[in-house]
Amino acid sequence: MKIDKKTFKKILKIFLYLFIGFFILIFFIPLPSPLFNNDYSIVVMDKDNGILRAFLNKEEQWRFKEFKNSDIPYKLKQSIIYFEDRYFYKHIGFNPVSLIRAFFQNITKGRVVSGASTITMQVIRLSTRNKRNIFNKLIEILQAIKLEIKYSKDEILKFYVNNAPYGGNIIGYTAASLRYFNKLPEKLSWAQAATLAVLPNSPSLVSPNRFKNILKKKRNRLLKKLFDSSVIDKETYDFSIREPIVNRNMNFFKIAPHFSRFVKQSIKNKFNIKTTIDSRLQKTVESLLEKYIEYLNSFGVRNGAVLVAEINSGKIRAYVGSQKFMGKNGSQVDGIQSPRSSGSILKPFLYALSIDEGLILPETMLKDIPTYFGTFSPSNANREYQGLVSVHDALRDSLNVPAVRLLNYTGLESFYVFLKNAGITTLFRTPTQYGLTLILGGAEVKLFDMVKLFRGLANRGYFMDLKFIEQDYRENNYNRLLSPEACHMVLNILKDLRRPGAEYYWQLFDNKRPVAWKTGTSYGQRDAWAIGVNPDWVVGIWIGNFNGDSNEKIMGAAVAGPLLFKVFEVLPQLSENKWFLNRGLRFKTIELCKDTGYRASEFCLHKIKALIPHSSPVIKECPYHKRYFVTNDEKFSVCSHCWKQGDYKPESYLVYPPDVTQFLRERGVIVSKVPPHNPKCELYSEKNTIQIVYPENNSKIFIPRDIGGKMQRLIIKVAHRIINSRVFWYLDKEYTGYTDSIHKRDFVLSTGWHRLYVVDEFGNSKSIRFFVYTKK
Repeated sequence: MKIDKKTFKKILKIFLYLFIGFFILIFFIPLPSPLFNNDYSIVVMDKDNGILRAFLNKEEQWRFKEFKNSDIPYKLKQSIIYFEDRYFYKHIGFNPVSLIRAFFQNITKGRVVSGASTITMQVIRLSTRNKRNIFNKLIEILQAIKLEIKYSKDEILKFYVNNAPYGGNIIGYTAASLRYFNKLPEKLSWAQAATLAVLPNSPSLVSPNRFKNILKKKRNRLLKKLFDSSVIDKETYDFSIREPIVNRNMNFFKIAPHFSRFVKQSIKNKFNIKTTIDSRLQKTVESLLEKYIEYLNSFGVRNGAVLVAEINSGKIRAYVGSQKFMGKNGSQVDGIQSPRSSGSILKPFLYALSIDEGLILPETMLKDIPTYFGTFSPSNANREYQGLVSVHDALRDSLNVPAVRLLNYTGLESFYVFLKNAGITTLFRTPTQYGLTLILGGAEVKLFDMVKLFRGLANRGYFMDLKFIEQDYRENNYNRLLSPEACHMVLNILKDLRRPGAEYYWQLFDNKRPVAWKTGTSYGQRDAWAIGVNPDWVVGIWIGNFNGDSNEKIMGAAVAGPLLFKVFEVLPQLSENKWFLNRGLRFKTIELCKDTGYRASEFCLHKIKALIPHSSPVIKECPYHKRYFVTNDEKFSVCSHCWKQGDYKPESYLVYPPDVTQFLRERGVIVSKVPPHNPKCELYSEKNTIQIVYPENNSKIFIPRDIGGKMQRLIIKVAHRIINSRVFWYLDKEYTGYTDSIHKRDFVLSTGWHRLYVVDEFGNSKSIRFFVYTKK
């Protein structure tokens, strides 16, 4: 049939209108925006990109963002194209031949046997999730063409593999590769790549966990197609069809579960998070803690936590919040982030701060006697006192009384501010509300913060945040709160703390390195701490019960200490330094009184050389050595009003305060005795001879009753510097008797203000007033 020219033009015009209308229709039909949301699973990785833990996304799916922006692996790419859309790189979004073939197949069979959807059309369907019907198919075709215009073929293929369903709640090829085969997509075998290629075709009916025979047949048909198309050789094909179908899903709940949860809560708007954790070390420390807590279970101790970080970088390499995350006894609690009573673990920082302020040196002698601050009376752990103790021994032995007295002298406010600035995040009360108990465990701290503080001590006084993200480009704010010299002095003291058990003999082994470590035990024996540092590592240990149960076995040195050194044994040596170097430290040399550890005065008899931080104020002069004029036979001390010409001489004496003298004397310690002043001297009067030890002036005291209702008695203590002295007591202006040598009396008192007046036989006196509360 011959078509005339006019008819041909009409037909051409119709096709032109249809063509223009087709593209206008494409223009006005929008693409889904966005094509896919960013609801990815959060994946926490170790420093070597190994997965520690993955979390389901908001839709309870495993859907991973690509770990690196790279091309789709060759094996997977070829498998998908040959299975889904062999002409993917040739069509414009839909395949007309496939559509016509599918149309006749469906008409012939009377049901849908082929959809003829290209990969591009499947991307549209995955994005819109529309029902499958003819109208939506036409819309898909138009949107597929528009998608081809806007994006490259490789981008479209990535849309597909990243959002295709792979069975169950697994979305995307990265999640599928890791979930089914425990490997990244680029490491898949041909058989595994072919398995992933056929899964999205019917993921609800065929998966590695069900109908494995059907899945294997589909996989092998695809492998045959790849072989026939010369994509793989005969040997690869033969090996691939023999490869079994995976029979289980890999668990994304693997290593460092507490740490992974902490990272997820700390890092926002990031999906693949590379952390600082060393998986090998993490597993080792997890095993150590698990076995150690199993051993402690027989003693009623059920929980523990370990944190390990590098000194130089501050990077956390092992983080074990508890043993067995899925175990019993609240093991999902994160012991590293849980605030617990600090016990004595803060003491090193108080001593370092006091050294910097020029108050003490390691040789300085501190009072270690029964002490009262109103109603608060600290005592040492062993309930014993030494009278006087050096700073070195007080810190090494973690004595409570010297630490409390030092805090009172240094200033509670300044120490509180230091702790805040150094990184303690759990101080929510005012300094006054904590009081002097702050140094003994009156505040709760996190193991995370304490490891940060001890790293600052080892880092020459620079206090910085710990790092848990491997590539953390944020500015690391730091504060230099202590001098490197004070830190070095304190570390040398802590190095002398005796190690537990067999570690006591650590110096006999060549491979052992010094460790500066400190322990702590909370009131009621609920928390045991041990934190140690060497030039490479800082290790923090907490042992206790998450439910707060007390236990007589929970003691820092006895329970936490052994695990501390077990962890140090498995840590690699990162530097050649066995101990902290003196390089760059600036000290100045001064003379100290050998007896008291204060700066030597002209009256000090024995002097030693000592180092003091260059920036520190000079420690105060020895307050205990004094010069007296005494008779030639040293029977009496005399003054210009009573000495006889030629019958006196100057002598230096070590004169402790009356409370120290009294305490030492009561325990049989020989104390330097100053001869009594000439009793014939009319102007005789000596200060600081007598002292009221308890109660303090203007203190308020609550007096409880015994179980039977009987009022308890208040014990009042007085100290006198002179042995065998006699003290006369007056309470509320009434004489109540006298005491010799040991000056201690008890009274039954009523509610209200009372005044105590004491005087010795030489006329030296002291008086105080105090308020008593009594329960009716």
